[in-house]
Amino acid sequence: MKIRESILKLGNYKPPLEGRNPKDFLLMDFNESPLPPPAHVIEALVKYIQDNRLQTYPAYGDFLALLGDYVAIDPGHLMLTNGSDQGIDISLRALLNEGDEMLMAQPGFAMFFQIAGTLGARIVSPQYRSDMSFPFEEIMEAVNPRTRLVVVINPNNPTGTSASLDQIRILLESFPETAILVDEAYFEFTQHTCLSLLSEHQNLIIVRTFSKAFAIPSLRLGYVIAHPSFIGQLYKIRGPYDVNMVSLVAARAQLEQPAKWQTMIQEIMEEAKPMLEQFFKEQGIRFYPGEANFMLVEPDNVKEVIEFLKNRKILVRPMRAPIAQTFRVSLGMTEQTQCFIDAYSDYLKI
Repeated sequence: MKIRESILKLGNYKPPLEGRNPKDFLLMDFNESPLPPPAHVIEALVKYIQDNRLQTYPAYGDFLALLGDYVAIDPGHLMLTNGSDQGIDISLRALLNEGDEMLMAQPGFAMFFQIAGTLGARIVSPQYRSDMSFPFEEIMEAVNPRTRLVVVINPNNPTGTSASLDQIRILLESFPETAILVDEAYFEFTQHTCLSLLSEHQNLIIVRTFSKAFAIPSLRLGYVIAHPSFIGQLYKIRGPYDVNMVSLVAARAQLEQPAKWQTMIQEIMEEAKPMLEQFFKEQGIRFYPGEANFMLVEPDNVKEVIEFLKNRKILVRPMRAPIAQTFRVSLGMTEQTQCFIDAYSDYLKI
């Protein structure tokens, strides 16, 4: 049995998932919701199961129309996916041949590199700048006739920084034959989107997820926003039943009753985040504020800090090169953030 050479060259993408029990640790490492889904979501899931629906294939009904109302776009521009990872996967499979180039600043979400690697594509990766700002000029200069795709993660994970709307517009206008994919996984936290550019630019693709603000990452639901002609091509790749109905039941409940998750976002962004930023400033700890529900922190001894926090039952995410001197902390509610501050304060007293 012969495995493709591009697969043999890859390593595994292994996020550190082992031992992450929310009963044992305060989970501030994976940019998850700090709260479980509200009661009405659980009730909807229980009702669906008790209605004896699990033995039937998915019937998506009017969910795309509901999602279209939320996104403020015609449902013909939307495709549901099994997590945003599948949206990334099928978009890259539709666009990249072996030897084509994908352009994406680094550091960035590892799944893009993993998927492009499986396709045998060449990945060109300008570095985010020392202040973690988006390397716009470097991206513009790197585009060439072999470039089939430019990826912009807005805001970027893990730096938390973004390309501006004008920068995305310039990319779309300057390279109309090149796909520009914008990952808006944290849209609910920032309310920043390039959706307004879609009507004039058929080369724009937007990917979003229900894993963050909507608190259902274990159910795997995302979606792609793009011109209907591109969406039509994606349907040739995605299986007809790849999206499970349990995820849609939970997502529908969250969309129809948004007050809980909107209140959570407000507390995180308007109370917890400023509180943590103020702590870092007062203690002289370098950090990169970013725009979403996480922050990149650069302490004097990153390994020592991470281990101390873990011993205090708080998990944060260590980063790899080129930012191995940092860790990423996901923002919790104010009470959870105070627990983090208390633990870090104890570390500083050592």
